[in-house]
Amino acid sequence: MTKKEKRERKKQDRGIVDFMMVANHFFHYLQQWISEMNDPRDSSYITYSQTDLGYMAILKNICGQHTMREMEENFNHE
Repeated sequence: MTKKEKRERKKQDRGIVDFMMVANHFFHYLQQWISEMNDPRDSSYITYSQTDLGYMAILKNICGQHTMREMEENFNHE
């Protein structure tokens, strides 16, 4: 695949953008609701926010993946 083909494919692939538009349209308070959840993690070890992890889990389920490891293996495979 050439660089030009990759650029064209990237222009057409707006998956996460489309998901966020639909989620914000139908579920106005989803991001606020996820961020209000109790976060049991130690604050000194937190790299990703509660909202980031929540959206990642939702996307995992939407894509039909059973585990986070399975999602990583399938999406990082050329």
